[in-house]
Amino acid sequence: MKLHHAVSLLLLLHLWQNTALSISSTFCPPQCQCFSTTTIICSDLLMKALPVNIPTHATALIILASGLKKITAVENLKNLTKLLFLSNPVQNVSHNAFEGLTSLQELEISGSPLLALEAGTFNKLDKLSKLLLNNNKLMLLAPNLFDSLEKLEMLQLHGNMLQSLHKDLFCKLTNLQELNLSSNKLSTVQTSELSKLKTLDLGLNRITSLSLDTFNGNTQLKILSLQGNQINQIKPGIFTHLDNLEELNLRDNKIKVLSSGLFPSYLKKLTLRGNSLLQLSSSAFTSLHNLTYLDLSQNLLPFLPAELFQNLSSLEHLDLSENRLQELASTVFRGLLQINVIDLQKNNLTSLEADLFIDQGKMSLLSLAGNRLENLVYGLLEPLDFECLLQLSGNPWRCDCNLIYFHKWLEYSSNTVTDLSQVYCTEPQSLRGMSLTTVNKEQLVCFERSISETQHTINQATSSDSDRQCSLQEANGNIVVRCKFMKCIELKIDVSFHQEDGSVLNYTLTDPWPGSSQCSNGTIILTV
Repeated sequence: MKLHHAVSLLLLLHLWQNTALSISSTFCPPQCQCFSTTTIICSDLLMKALPVNIPTHATALIILASGLKKITAVENLKNLTKLLFLSNPVQNVSHNAFEGLTSLQELEISGSPLLALEAGTFNKLDKLSKLLLNNNKLMLLAPNLFDSLEKLEMLQLHGNMLQSLHKDLFCKLTNLQELNLSSNKLSTVQTSELSKLKTLDLGLNRITSLSLDTFNGNTQLKILSLQGNQINQIKPGIFTHLDNLEELNLRDNKIKVLSSGLFPSYLKKLTLRGNSLLQLSSSAFTSLHNLTYLDLSQNLLPFLPAELFQNLSSLEHLDLSENRLQELASTVFRGLLQINVIDLQKNNLTSLEADLFIDQGKMSLLSLAGNRLENLVYGLLEPLDFECLLQLSGNPWRCDCNLIYFHKWLEYSSNTVTDLSQVYCTEPQSLRGMSLTTVNKEQLVCFERSISETQHTINQATSSDSDRQCSLQEANGNIVVRCKFMKCIELKIDVSFHQEDGSVLNYTLTDPWPGSSQCSNGTIILTV
């Protein structure tokens, strides 16, 4: 048990002290608290051995944060169904420590420096269904340690120092439904160790490869976790016979490639987050008609095949965040009619096709945050439900005429953008840093790109061209008109802005000589 769990239990102990049922000290050991006639918690750093005179009718005994270094025979407690040793300095457990506990259903020894357990330690525990041995220092387990635990359903060995497992260690555990071997130092796993399991967790070990027959005997597996290892390759055929497998967790490994037909067809949840996937075959997920959850985040994918998700008709959650996606085919999400969430944040997307989300009318969350989007193409958001939440911050929005569609869409749907206060203009410079909520439609104008490429001379409308010379150029998002005059005149400039929808905005600019200035030869500058 982790330290914060122990602290929480201590706080609970303190609270219970004020409300505990009053029981005669004759029946409750002085180092313990008897919160009912059946539940006893003992916590005393000076306690070096199990308390004596524990009531024989007790069904739950918890030894918490004591000075106990060795667990010896627990006697005269035949009614005990739960026995927990949490955060004690236990180093040894006698082979006959639990011999008389014929009613015991749950046993936990966690958070201790326990190095080993003798063969026969759990003999005669015929009713035991839960055994938790987490966060100890266990390095090696006897081959027949668990042989007598035929009714065991849960076995947790999380956070130990196991480096290898005997091939017959779990072979008698025919009713085991949950096995947690995470945070150890395993380097390999033998096939026969995993017979008839329903849940297997090999997370946070150091497995680098899996042989083709690793799971041959485990046809009843429902949950398989290989999280946090160093697996760099999944061999074809290793999972295909696991017809009952519903959840497969391959998170935080080193997988680079997925071959076609790798996963069993009944799979519902597949996690590949935090691997090194560089590319995916268009048939990588072809047979997964029952898949509802797919996590491909934190990989290295620069693009996706257009047919990658075409058969995932049950998919509800798709996470593609934190990859290197630069573009998406317009049909990549076609047919995903049940999808609720698509997460595309923190990629390199610069544009999206107008019909990209045409089949996603049921979507409740779409994240496009943290990409390189400057605008949204006309019609992109129309297929989405009016209650679909959007995340759009962290993009370099260019607030010109190409953003008019999105700006108009916000007039009616701004409440669905969860991070709208963080959606800013980055261009042009005159609008940089402004929130889209404060930008007016009239400010969303486009200038000809050729202006910024070279300086152009303006054609003069009168015959007296020699009296003035004008030119224009774009500077920092502004159009600058420079005119040099040989005599005093009033300057008038007509400007037409051609917008994306075909309409034209006309402006007339005038700039007479300042009244306070004496008319003379010189230069005048107008900024549009």
